[in-house]
Formats: sequence, structure tokens, C-alpha cells
Amino acid sequence: MENRVGKIYFCEICKNEVKFEKDGGGQLFCCGQPMQEKQAKEEAN
Repeated sequence: MENRVGKIYFCEICKNEVKFEKDGGGQLFCCGQPMQEKQAKEEAN
């Protein structure tokens, strides 16, 4: 399992964002679908 601490994930539907402070495993879901990792170029916007 990859280390997700410090990474930002977002929902493509509602644009909700979460930042990992502590990774307890599992998968992030929002609006009924998995959340996507936000890439560095998107974080600058």
C-alpha cells in the first residue's frame, strides 16, 4: 500500500477535497465513486 499522508484527493462530481493526515487504509468515496488523487499542477490552481 502506498503512503497517502499529505496527498490531496478530490471528487470529480462535487469538487470536494480531502488531505490525508493519517492513513488508516481503505478507499475514499464521494458521490458514489472513488475519489481521485489531485496532481501537483492542479494543486497550484
